[in-house]
This record gives sequence, C-alpha cells and structure tokens, in this order.
Amino acid sequence: MGKIYFIILLSAIICGAYFYGVNITKANCRANYAEQNFLDIQQTQQHKREIHEVVYKTGVADIRRILRDKYTIAE
Repeated sequence: MGKIYFIILLSAIICGAYFYGVNITKANCRANYAEQNFLDIQQTQQHKREIHEVVYKTGVADIRRILRDKYTIAE
C-alpha cells in the first residue's frame, strides 16, 4: 500500500512540475510579446513625431513652391 501512495505522490509532483513549467513559459511569452509591442509603439510614436516636426516647420511658401514644382504643366 505504501508503494501505491509513493507512486501517486510522485505522479502528482511530476504533473505539478509540468503545469508549473507550462505556466512559466506562457508568462515569459506574454512578457516578450508585451515588450516587443511596447517597442513597436515607441518606434511608431517617434516616426509620427518626426513627421509632425517636418510638417510644423514647413511654411505656406514652402508648400506652394513644392506643389508648383511638382504639379505645373511642363511646356
């Protein structure tokens, strides 16, 4: 009878260790995904900030000149 309890206890420990490992692996995966997502958001915000700086520093005269150079009818 003692061997049966020992085998049951050993099986329970092995199953517990397995599920604990699966849980830790999923948590690490979520953390890596969250970190990558955070870095992507930062990169996107930096890119938007650069675009806004260019737009805000461009005056009306510059826009008119750029549009005239691009879209005039060439003779």
